[in-house]
Amino acid sequence: MELCISLSLVSLSIILIVFLSPSKAKNLPPGKTGWPVIGESIEYLAARWKGQPEKFIFERISNYTSYIFKTKLMLQPTVVFCGAPAHKFLFANENKLLQSWWPSSVDNIFPSSSQTSSKEEAIKMRKMLPNFFKPEALQRYIGIMDTIAQQHFAADWENKV
Repeated sequence: MELCISLSLVSLSIILIVFLSPSKAKNLPPGKTGWPVIGESIEYLAARWKGQPEKFIFERISNYTSYIFKTKLMLQPTVVFCGAPAHKFLFANENKLLQSWWPSSVDNIFPSSSQTSSKEEAIKMRKMLPNFFKPEALQRYIGIMDTIAQQHFAADWENKV
């Protein structure tokens, strides 16, 4: 008899703790992370190789009926923001609610100094970027851009109305 009462009390307390404790689940957007480790990277890369990366995005937008969804790309859990309101939220709250970061795969290739802030890195990038758009640099790119454009027109526009 005593054993039944004590088991009942223990069971009742466990049930109350489970159902009445505040939920610790994260408030995440809809979506799936795909396979362990690789996530949805293969599907994303397949769409990129076909020249239609937007297909990956539009499929998820229609599946989850949301312009914000979660996925896993390049070994990292990722949240994708689509549309003007999402971008406005993203850029209005940089370093407040959100913090920019690079995936570990990119950090391995281009290590950033832990002593510099994201603002300092942005200033450094702004100083480096104009070098790529100088007339001398653009002259080197013209031949490559012309070849790529001709290949694109030959493959995708030839004899098509």
